[in-house]
Amino acid sequence: MNAKLKRMALMLGAPIVIGAIAGVVGQRYLPESIAAQAARQEAIAPPVHLAVLNVTLPPGESTFPPGPGVEIANANCVMCHSTGMVLRQPPLTVSEWKTEIMKMRSAFGAPITPDQIDGLAHYLNTIDGRKPAAGPSGVDNQAS
Repeated sequence: MNAKLKRMALMLGAPIVIGAIAGVVGQRYLPESIAAQAARQEAIAPPVHLAVLNVTLPPGESTFPPGPGVEIANANCVMCHSTGMVLRQPPLTVSEWKTEIMKMRSAFGAPITPDQIDGLAHYLNTIDGRKPAAGPSGVDNQAS
């Protein structure tokens, strides 16, 4: 055999040999099947079956204070945030609230429609009665 033919045989045969070795070794040393793992886990810690059909949440406000735009906040914000969390935010301008709303839409998929953004931003700006301080705020204005 000439050198070129030997090199070609080695190039074609090596992957086949390596694959066969991997198959034999894999059967012996790879982790057990998913079903076997699940059975072993169930023996260690059996599944818990809950009999409770409802859960009592800690006391707190479940809806936002009344005002124009409250329906938008109650329908969209409380699905991820508590009202207390939103009400404890630093006072932001309408523009800064719009930036935050856009971030919730783009980064987290908040179902706020484009025509609701302005109303929700104005509502969030007015619900706590505080006015934003002059100068830069903590909002990075980098909604993505």
